[in-house]
Amino acid sequence: MFKPTSICYSALTKRTKRVKVQVLRDFPQFNLFKGQVTQVKPSMMRNYLHDFNGAKYILQDSDINTILFENFTKEEQIREKEQLANQQAMAVAAAAATAKAETLKKPKLSKEVEKQEKKKDITINDVYIPGLNL
Repeated sequence: MFKPTSICYSALTKRTKRVKVQVLRDFPQFNLFKGQVTQVKPSMMRNYLHDFNGAKYILQDSDINTILFENFTKEEQIREKEQLANQQAMAVAAAAATAKAETLKKPKLSKEVEKQEKKKDITINDVYIPGLNL
């Protein structure tokens, strides 16, 4: 008989088990930045972050590099201000675009176009249908 040597974990423990790490390099594909202290899956730490000194494990709070963490908080505040400014600029641009669209919504019609609109009442006598004799 085959005896498994490893323990089969439930799906809940696989989803909830995280390790605390401090990121030492920027990883924009994972939305992680230098100095950030975060909780990640152990597989992500092993496969991506720990390679080439990209992150380090935090076992105790004394393991956190405070200089890196302070720089991260300053940069995070700058990023938030930039995002807020970008959102406000986009809102102003959208409001200007809608106002411009409303002014362009009703173009002036020429007399020929108005006459064509009046002649829209087409009857069966106006249309020639082959094979139909009225």
